[in-house]
Amino acid sequence: MTEIQKLTKITLLLDALAGFIFAFLYLVIPDIFIYGLTQWPFNDPVYFRYFGGTLLLLGLVSLIAYFKKEWEEVRLFFEFALLFILMIVIMSSLELALLTLPVIAFMNSLFSTILVIIYLVLGIYCWMKQRG
Repeated sequence: MTEIQKLTKITLLLDALAGFIFAFLYLVIPDIFIYGLTQWPFNDPVYFRYFGGTLLLLGLVSLIAYFKKEWEEVRLFFEFALLFILMIVIMSSLELALLTLPVIAFMNSLFSTILVIIYLVLGIYCWMKQRG
């Protein structure tokens, strides 16, 4: 069995932290964050809470995976998380390209997309290193 490398553990911890922060923003205070601060032009009270709940679950599972010892125990989750992050990058890129957004909402989406791309690159790097 292969031990989880230190960088992979740090990545899991960062994934958990990002998941919890964004879960709070999207699940607990979407009215303040989405409609107040970012001035999101489209009103959909359900989507942001669903997305926040998904991020909360991914944060929790990342935290659980952080405490595992063997790569084989977390490999499937890690691969699923990478695919999820890839889908978020694709959807966020389409959002930026296709929607007419106010400047603050656009900048928020751009910042989030850049952050998710960084997480994707870091995750792919860790996955490749873990594979040997």
